[in-house]
Amino acid sequence: MSRNCLVLTQSRENSEYNDFVGRFYHFPDKYIGQFKNEPIEFIYYDPIKSGGEGVYFGYGKIKAQPTKDKKDGGHYFVEVIDYKPFVEPVSFKDGAGKIREAESPHYNPQNAVRKIPSLLLDEICLDGKIRLNFRADAHLIKVLGEQLIASEKVGILELIKNAYDAGASYCRVRIENIPSLSEVDKSDNLFPELPGPVIIIEDDGSGMTREVIENGWLRPASTIKTAVKENIRQEREKAAAAGKLGSYDKLISEIKKERGGRIPLGEKGVGRFASHRLGRQLLLKTKVSDLNYEYLLEVDWDKFEAGEEGSKDLETVGVSLTRQSPSRDYGKKGSGTRLVIYGSRNGFSWDRETVEELHRSIISLNSPNPSPKSAKAGQGFNAYLECPQVGMLSTDNPADAFTSTFSFDGLVDENGVMEYSLKFQPPKTVPMSEEKIEEENFDLRKAKLDHWSLPDGNGLRKPECGPFYMHVDVWYRKDPWISSTGPEGKEFIDYLTKFGGISIFRDGINIFPAEWGAETDWLDLSKRHIKQGFRISYYNILGNLEVDQAKNIDLIDKTNREGLIENKAFKDLTQLVHAVVATVIETKFIGKRDEYNDLVGDVIRDPKVLKDYAKQGSALVGQIKEKYPFEEDPYKILDPMGKKSERGEKLVNLSNSLKNLQKSIDLIQEAQDLLTEQAGYGMAVAVSVHEIAKIAANFYAGVSHMLKSEKPDVDKLKNLKEASASLQSELKRLSPLRAIKNETQAEFEITKPIGYVVDVFRSRLEKIGIEVEVNAKESFPVYGRYGALIQIFSNLFDNSSYWLGMASKKNRKINIHIDSKHRTVTVADSGPGIDEVIMPYLFQPGYSLRIPPSGLGLYICRHYMQSMKGDIYLTTDREKVSGFGGAQFTLDFGKVASERPIGEKK
Repeated sequence: MSRNCLVLTQSRENSEYNDFVGRFYHFPDKYIGQFKNEPIEFIYYDPIKSGGEGVYFGYGKIKAQPTKDKKDGGHYFVEVIDYKPFVEPVSFKDGAGKIREAESPHYNPQNAVRKIPSLLLDEICLDGKIRLNFRADAHLIKVLGEQLIASEKVGILELIKNAYDAGASYCRVRIENIPSLSEVDKSDNLFPELPGPVIIIEDDGSGMTREVIENGWLRPASTIKTAVKENIRQEREKAAAAGKLGSYDKLISEIKKERGGRIPLGEKGVGRFASHRLGRQLLLKTKVSDLNYEYLLEVDWDKFEAGEEGSKDLETVGVSLTRQSPSRDYGKKGSGTRLVIYGSRNGFSWDRETVEELHRSIISLNSPNPSPKSAKAGQGFNAYLECPQVGMLSTDNPADAFTSTFSFDGLVDENGVMEYSLKFQPPKTVPMSEEKIEEENFDLRKAKLDHWSLPDGNGLRKPECGPFYMHVDVWYRKDPWISSTGPEGKEFIDYLTKFGGISIFRDGINIFPAEWGAETDWLDLSKRHIKQGFRISYYNILGNLEVDQAKNIDLIDKTNREGLIENKAFKDLTQLVHAVVATVIETKFIGKRDEYNDLVGDVIRDPKVLKDYAKQGSALVGQIKEKYPFEEDPYKILDPMGKKSERGEKLVNLSNSLKNLQKSIDLIQEAQDLLTEQAGYGMAVAVSVHEIAKIAANFYAGVSHMLKSEKPDVDKLKNLKEASASLQSELKRLSPLRAIKNETQAEFEITKPIGYVVDVFRSRLEKIGIEVEVNAKESFPVYGRYGALIQIFSNLFDNSSYWLGMASKKNRKINIHIDSKHRTVTVADSGPGIDEVIMPYLFQPGYSLRIPPSGLGLYICRHYMQSMKGDIYLTTDREKVSGFGGAQFTLDFGKVASERPIGEKK
């Protein structure tokens, strides 16, 4: 498409019309022909002959026909739009002294208005550094309404939250005249004359003034709410830096007082455009208490669509605002807002199922279990749905009929430290007792120290998400925990499948429904459950997480309203919530299920017990064959064995089978021992590989630096030497563990494996600031496998090293206390100690409070100790090493041989 481009001569100094620059252009009628074809683009030229500078100084557009100047005959005015001055005026001649328009076929210096090629106009604009602005296309409304609001349901929920932000006590949503549903009497509809579906959303909030409508509602991404949030964020940072959070709390109180006791939920300034997605037409009726009339804003969303002429500026699309007598009773407050959205859009239709799903989401907006510290949050606000064509909508919750197997309540402070209670409440069909655990000062950061460690490794950083409250109900999804045979049980299991998970409530209002989190696997529960089906997943739980905006200001909604922006605050929140579910709750979830299976099941897991039973069975069969008249069988106990003539042979076969079963169990036991030892070696290798990878990376970086430098770097050489020593330590640690099973037993002092492990771990412990104390003057002899003892002490050192990461460097200590009189060794550390929730499962495989869990270290320690007739247990109060408040384990060698048995070959 060809462009109509002009040069307009305009004196900026010696002209009675210079104050019209950028608004109107005044010209003689002889140039009227130049203005016939709109649109016109032009550049201003300030001529030298009129005392000007001889420069081009701005760009603009003309889209309307000129009008005659009634005072100055023979002259016209034409309106200028979209004027953009140059940052640097462009001289009439270029750097070589050549007139810039010289090559233009239209150039005539005598003409004050003349044409100019479009390319030359563009080049002059660019040389002048034309000042441009972002401009919104009318299509933006469709993007904000249809494409950034994820669904019709989300759109309505967003408009309900706007009612909450307006200080409303209620929000009534009504859908009527749905074409796909049976019609009702027209008198049942509020707007029978409007084409359906008609969606009415009304509240008794503060309403909107003309200023708010014009500068807020009609302004995409307006900062009315954002400014409040940003002010809160800045003031909190200032108060925290000054150590005066009391002044911040006062500010929050003032903000809430101004806004009906609430901080606005919204901050993007786009949620209202959900009304575009919901229908083609909008009637907005709003009233403030100070006026006796209501405003009526009428919006035809179709006008914002680009027509044949192409793009359309947003500000060129007009909407009408008028006033009228109140169309409804605004109640005691005398204020409120009603949106009437009508005219269906293609691609979506309402039916009974979508209406019921919307209803469920609306009644789920208010928290079912608000935080005890903010019991008023979200209260005083009730949202509900009406649909005459559907009738009464059920408010029953399937979960109400099934008491949860576990009920968890936890308050997490700003440091990630939790106070919680966890109740186990089995149904009457389960023969187990109720149980309740309560703990204070449970640091959730311990689950994944690498996420929380400070850069210098000295302690843990503070979470950026702020404090929160969490309530979780948990169920096992099968008989006898839930009766799946009846319709109610099946319905509830289906409900858990569809809606299970943890919802996030901000100030008592649902901003992140549980099913969204399950779909995105925000806690990685599905991924873990797929790999290991015994673990907990979303469809086992119904929970709510409560955050307070004043203290969790950095948790920000995504623009599409389906979740939170994955910033540092949200990632910290995810880690803490995952730690709650995957450690505290899941530990009991797995433990109680195993306890129940052991209680009611006939499965025997211990090979030694199985072997005893097989041995007893074989002896019993032998006694029957020898002493019981099996051919006559007076007590009829051998009827299952068939014919009398075959019973003798079958008893012999049964006896042999039981003897062979003993041998099979021995083989299984041997295989289990081998797997346990290989698992132990695998754990050691995993730790070492991690360390070796870091050493290799540092070594590579050091060598690369040395190769690039022209002269030796002494410090780098020292670092390389230390890296080599660390590598040797890791390899030295692994060498005794390679073949523990085949290792011959030997006599050695207990201080020997202790000293070996201390030596191997020395480099790593020094790096993380852990001091080791050993009363090496005490000792006692042991006859056993040396490698097994190294594995035991290595596992205990690994555990202590991890948990001591929570302590400051000056308080990191491990103490090894040898008691030669009682032949015990106690390993104590100054870490956080052992939490009550893990106590019953310390030495069982698969239980751990670390993420990801291994749960094998202590199990392997016990396996090795018991294989040499020793034991490991939590240190009793009488034996505890004083001054160490962390974990303490005692290795008991009282029954372990101290020397080689007489007659045994070396």
